[in-house]
Amino acid sequence: MGLLVPTHRFGDGLVGPGALTVHRIVQGDPADVLDRVDAWLRKIGSLRRQRRDAGSARYQRRSDVAAWFQRTARSISGAEDVSRVRRLTVECTPVDDDRTMLVLRADLQLERDLTVASGAGVAGVGSSIAAIEAFAVSPWLWLGVPASLAAGTGILVARSHGVPDVEASMHGVLDRVGAGDVPASVLGGVTDRVLRNVGRSRRIS
Repeated sequence: MGLLVPTHRFGDGLVGPGALTVHRIVQGDPADVLDRVDAWLRKIGSLRRQRRDAGSARYQRRSDVAAWFQRTARSISGAEDVSRVRRLTVECTPVDDDRTMLVLRADLQLERDLTVASGAGVAGVGSSIAAIEAFAVSPWLWLGVPASLAAGTGILVARSHGVPDVEASMHGVLDRVGAGDVPASVLGGVTDRVLRNVGRSRRIS
């Protein structure tokens, strides 16, 4: 299965990979599993389906105001959040009559490239300024070079440390699909939480 073949690039250990793949064997035929995944991705991920074939589908992150509200609401509530995923591919392959291999592959390459560019910019510009000031003002300002390099590296490492959160959210989607749960709307979820908090407050008082 093509999506399960790992791809590694130079620097992944520092900045993190440009793609994440998770998979799970779930109950149901491929068409049924695709329907369930579609419901979750479009409601909790605010993704727009671009294409669907017999055993696969492709999604892209929505950028409208409603999608932003949905992602923000789910992030605040602590629910599964794949808001960092801009493009996602789903593949379903039958294992037997009742089970399907479900694979989700998130494309994080654009985020990775922007992070690398940002880190390199901070390190390069900061080092250049420090070197110029060191020649013109004081040799002590050479200390700005390693400080700039550390700041640029810190940007890369921060992105790497956040990648496991995206992977955990993708596994959360697999959990939900595997359990056969039906995604609630964002408004419905917020309403449920408000009602639970009101009921808790009344019991305490």
